[in-house]
Amino acid sequence: MSMITECRIVRDHKTLYRKGFSDTCGPASGFRDKLENCLLGLCKEADIPVPIWLSKNSVELARFGKTSFFAEQFAEDVAFDRFEFKIVEK
Repeated sequence: MSMITECRIVRDHKTLYRKGFSDTCGPASGFRDKLENCLLGLCKEADIPVPIWLSKNSVELARFGKTSFFAEQFAEDVAFDRFEFKIVEK
């Protein structure tokens, strides 16, 4: 079964970009591989750098099925306030 995720890029409380993504990993792939594939795919499609994953992101994702990455979690400067990532379907 594939994983379906969605991202949203926000600046000043306005959505600049929203996109869904379905992983391309095989059915034998684990949750972590699917999650990583979706995050990397969404970042590539949105043409943004990959954020630094902190322990708070793991906690939020486990608790709420979504997490937010703020501008300071990117190694490069970004033109938005937050990158939201959520699991739509496992």
